[in-house]
Amino acid sequence: MVTYELEIEGRELYIADCNNELNSGPFVFWPLDPVEDESWENVANLVHEMTPDKDFTLIGFKVNAWDYEMSPWPAEVFKGRKFEGGGESVLEWLVNSCIPELEKKLNVAYILSEAWSMTEDNPKEQEEWYRDYYIAGYSLAGLFSLWTYFESCVFSGVASASGSLWYPGFIEYASKHELIDDTKIYLSLGNKEEKSKNRLMASVGDITRQLSVLFNHAAKEGTLLDFKYEIEEGNHFNNPQLRLAKGIAWLLDSNVKF
Repeated sequence: MVTYELEIEGRELYIADCNNELNSGPFVFWPLDPVEDESWENVANLVHEMTPDKDFTLIGFKVNAWDYEMSPWPAEVFKGRKFEGGGESVLEWLVNSCIPELEKKLNVAYILSEAWSMTEDNPKEQEEWYRDYYIAGYSLAGLFSLWTYFESCVFSGVASASGSLWYPGFIEYASKHELIDDTKIYLSLGNKEEKSKNRLMASVGDITRQLSVLFNHAAKEGTLLDFKYEIEEGNHFNNPQLRLAKGIAWLLDSNVKF
């Protein structure tokens, strides 16, 4: 594994290249909170240990204003904390600046359905260049990741580990949006997380289960390529790095054993 740092339009990126062949595996994007900046390599190591035969590049990008940048729309939740819905600006940076700039820096083609410019006469070349993009996050970043999956249609899979799916309006948003064909979704939640004294946060158990029923049905019907719901031990702060690593590992290999 090779690690290095980059900066794209003023935002820092922490990159772990876990490819046996140069840039051959999927890109896995991960919004990092300030605490995770110091331990992001641990997640990369955990994923690599779980999926030693899988190539991937883990790309952690720094989140400077957590509540603002990870919230999809404004919401009044707690006194003293403002969720102002700045997620759209991060999504725009991710899709329109970060991904193409990374592909340019890594000297491979930037592939999106809207941006593909090659002719149908070159199917083999297109297949050789194609890569999957995944996104994964923990807590509020898990909410952002799942929202980004729906909103952008860029990602082949998403892992929301202990995601803040209690966020006002999210269950309604997710229920109304069509799932993206041939993609993968991973959800996890600690078995004590819904025991919060805060009524809104306590709803995370019911909402996660509702979404699990929806996604599981879609997987059985063949819309989703695969879906997994993992029930973890403990509260929201129990082993966050391991929980996230399990979600990323599953995106890389649905048959992985934890």
